[in-house]
Amino acid sequence: MWYIWDLSILLSALSLVIMLFLIARRLLQERRARAAADQRRQLLTALIAFTENRDREALKATVLGVPAGVVIDAGFEFISLLRGEERDDALVAFIECGLPDRVGRQLRKGNVAERIHAAEMLAALGSEDASASLLTALTQDRSREVRIAAAIALCDLGSLPLLGTALDFIGVAGQRSRRLIELFRRFPRSRFNELAVHASRVDASPFIRAAAIDALAHAGGFGFADFFANLAGDAAPEVVAASVRALGLTGHAEAPAILKRAMANDDWDVRAAAAESAGRLGLPELAAPLSRLMDDEFWTVRYAAANALRSFGQPGERLLREIASAEVSRSQRTASLILAEGPAL
Repeated sequence: MWYIWDLSILLSALSLVIMLFLIARRLLQERRARAAADQRRQLLTALIAFTENRDREALKATVLGVPAGVVIDAGFEFISLLRGEERDDALVAFIECGLPDRVGRQLRKGNVAERIHAAEMLAALGSEDASASLLTALTQDRSREVRIAAAIALCDLGSLPLLGTALDFIGVAGQRSRRLIELFRRFPRSRFNELAVHASRVDASPFIRAAAIDALAHAGGFGFADFFANLAGDAAPEVVAASVRALGLTGHAEAPAILKRAMANDDWDVRAAAAESAGRLGLPELAAPLSRLMDDEFWTVRYAAANALRSFGQPGERLLREIASAEVSRSQRTASLILAEGPAL
């Protein structure tokens, strides 16, 4: 009996101790959060004042007086809003305060999110050792996302190794990160040939090839139209879909024939891409195959085809109304929905 009472008292005391510990922990966290908010406010106030008086020494004193994490977060956020001489002067002040060294330590020792942020900050600072630190992260960091961030930063600095080498360091097996598309879109025009070579490699990952095609389509323009037309006959559906979408941006003399063939492809993504490109290019001669796609088993394809028809103006709208007034079917429901959305923008 006494044993049960003693155990109950012990458990009650233990519960009280745990509760007091949690309260103290919560108070400590709130105190740290308030301190960090005050330090952030102090730094941002100094940065705003610097844009007015250009007092570099005053800014440096504030930067050195707050923790590195606050400077990295708030400082990077603020300088991203600056342009011209204001931005250059702020970066010089950060560099003189040794911020690149602090960011470099975070790139080596922080968690994944902190290391990604550090890579972006090093690119913004553009210090002498930035490229070396980022190259080390690209080749040695254990996180693939950090390696991609380092590659993007190196690309911004004009120091990215050859594309094939960089992708080997990143490790693209099974990789489907949207950040790779961002990396390719950062490529300078002078290195577009590397993207084209990689997009042509039949032994490369279809996702990587498609990402390279996407980047070339958005930045390379009509100069790569023939290249996209040739890849539209590739064996990989993902590459074909990317090439068809690219033709919708660049145009091509053979685009109507290529898109018509793509609309009969076994892969639904290719069919949807062909419908989107037909609408973007304004090819009313493809109204018949687009009408057939209105009965496709995949909603994405049907919706893309209906949108393409709507983009043709009054002829396309008349065709949609005919389909909408027919017997209930997938085509009829899709046409009714598109017409209910109103005219194309």
